[in-house]
Amino acid sequence: MVNSRILERRRLRAAPAHSSAVRRRRVRRDLVEAVGVRAADRLRASAHLRLYLGVVVLVAVLVAYVVLASQMTQTSYELARLQNQQAQLQAEQAQLRYQEANSHTPAQVQHDAQAAGLRQVQPTKYVGSQPVAIDLQAPTGAGPVDDQAPWQRAVAGLLGVVTGQRDVLAADR
Repeated sequence: MVNSRILERRRLRAAPAHSSAVRRRRVRRDLVEAVGVRAADRLRASAHLRLYLGVVVLVAVLVAYVVLASQMTQTSYELARLQNQQAQLQAEQAQLRYQEANSHTPAQVQHDAQAAGLRQVQPTKYVGSQPVAIDLQAPTGAGPVDDQAPWQRAVAGLLGVVTGQRDVLAADR
């Protein structure tokens, strides 16, 4: 098969060399042609290269997908394990609360006291009550009523300073 490049080469060979400028041009054309041939070879090779590059990118994406999927699966298992552990701890906490409430009942306290050798002693004497003197007729906000004579207050103050007691006459009442 004869193409235009082959025909051009034949024609250039058949023609006599006119001058060195033509040769230079021809040398330059040969360089340009060589660069063009190399570029064409690279383009042909780049089609395969593109295919290989596409396959590499696809494999890299698939590997990344598998890695992410495995991490998500591992995380979900870890989350399920932690949720189960939390449920167990909450059940244990509820059981401990029940035991604590059960240990504070009066029957349990009495049982524990008997097991420790303790016994309840009946009280021998009750404290008696004293009547409280409150004047319900007194106006609200009024201070305490002092019914002592002024001379008694003066003597009580003097005795308080001498003896160091606060209320000397309080025992009289």
